[in-house]
Amino acid sequence: MFDKVKLSTQQVLIYSIGNIATKMAGFVLLPLIAHNVSVDQYGALVMLEPTWQLLSAFLALSLPSALLRWLAPEKNLRKQKEIIFTVVMALIGILVIFNLIAYPLNRWLGSMGAYSYDQFDTYLAYSFPLVSFDILNLVVLSMLRFHERPVFYIILNLVKLTVNIVLNVYFITGLGMGIESVILSQLAASVLLNLISLPYLLKNLVPKFDFGMLKEMASYGFPLVFTTASAIVLQLGDRFILGYYLDKSEVGAYGFGYKIGGIINMFVIQSFQLGFLPMAYKMLNDPDAKRFFSRMLTYFTFVLVFSALFLTLFAKELSIFLSWGEDSYQSAVYLVPLITFSFVLKGMQYYFSLGLHYVKRTSYNAYIVVFCALLSIVMNIVLIPVLGVIAAAITVTLTTAVMGALYLYYSQKFYYIQFETRRILLLLGIGTVLFFIGWELEFLNLVWVLIIKSVLVILFPILLYRGRFFDKDELNRLKQGWEIVRGLVRK
Repeated sequence: MFDKVKLSTQQVLIYSIGNIATKMAGFVLLPLIAHNVSVDQYGALVMLEPTWQLLSAFLALSLPSALLRWLAPEKNLRKQKEIIFTVVMALIGILVIFNLIAYPLNRWLGSMGAYSYDQFDTYLAYSFPLVSFDILNLVVLSMLRFHERPVFYIILNLVKLTVNIVLNVYFITGLGMGIESVILSQLAASVLLNLISLPYLLKNLVPKFDFGMLKEMASYGFPLVFTTASAIVLQLGDRFILGYYLDKSEVGAYGFGYKIGGIINMFVIQSFQLGFLPMAYKMLNDPDAKRFFSRMLTYFTFVLVFSALFLTLFAKELSIFLSWGEDSYQSAVYLVPLITFSFVLKGMQYYFSLGLHYVKRTSYNAYIVVFCALLSIVMNIVLIPVLGVIAAAITVTLTTAVMGALYLYYSQKFYYIQFETRRILLLLGIGTVLFFIGWELEFLNLVWVLIIKSVLVILFPILLYRGRFFDKDELNRLKQGWEIVRGLVRK
């Protein structure tokens, strides 16, 4: 059991490097953007990000995800290459048609004054090729995960990160550009990733288009389109409603707070998704699979809660650093704990949803997420005019909890797993108590605040030990690890 857990952890850590490299640019560049772009202008980027994700969800048809599911059981190398060729050709056709339609439609909408932000039609025009190349990136990166090529995966993403950051710095500081610098830099980096990976892609293609198989993959992936799109609406759709009821600066500040709370999504959840899913598919026929899945949820929740505790305790200090001290970006810092907790729930909800993937009941994913997205829209429309920005954070937390409960119910119905409920509740309980102890410490000076918060973070595993969270095997593993560390230190 521990060998399988160890292998899964290694896969998650390896692919998390590539995932973090892809997402890191927006995080690293946040101080630069906050210093050079007003919070009103930043609101335009806040509105663009869900637009990119929605376009990507609908245009990709979840084919990159379906690709992994179809490649996993296929042992014939030539057939694998035919599957990849079919997916690549289908996506290229979809993207070409989309771009031919989207550009004239965008120009027409811009001329009609349909966009509330200045130059938004220009930003969208840059976004169409960005989304297209990013979707093709997903295919290549999915192939690398399947072929277990972590080094190449990491190199590609590090190159993408470097180009993105360098171009952003040049465009913003050298040319004095605003939001368009973010889009153009990402576009250039995405194009470069495709060019570098082209030889690898061509080597893994056999030019045979299988329409029947594509139809099967589309029927598997099509419900996931609505799942993904609804999940985006659930997580990011509140920005459009905020923009309708509130000032642009409040939308920008909320987006900044969401970016901080979303660090847990970038570093933990997405990395876990990339590293765990391919191995989970390969584990399905293992007699020890359900016990393995149960134990992995416990460890995943441990990482989620520990990360969330650290992030929420130091949210105020982190926000000051990332905004370069700009006061206009600080108003949403008190939303970070709620937003971060919603991501803890999102991580658990994602894990619960995997049972429906295992048994190919993805239509249930669509029903659940569409329902929760509609619930989110209604709650935001009702609550935002009354409560303001905090209503969006409350809504995303509650609706993510509802979605997790529904996933758990239906997933257990078709693929029952005996989860370690007591240990998971212990994690959530101790993490919540420590957060409330450390959140309101403004009456102390900065040095004492940092000391107390650091002590609270260290107390988390100690209190878990006192609460008998760890079993004998885990304690033995921890002792072995400690002895290895001590030996290295002595040397």
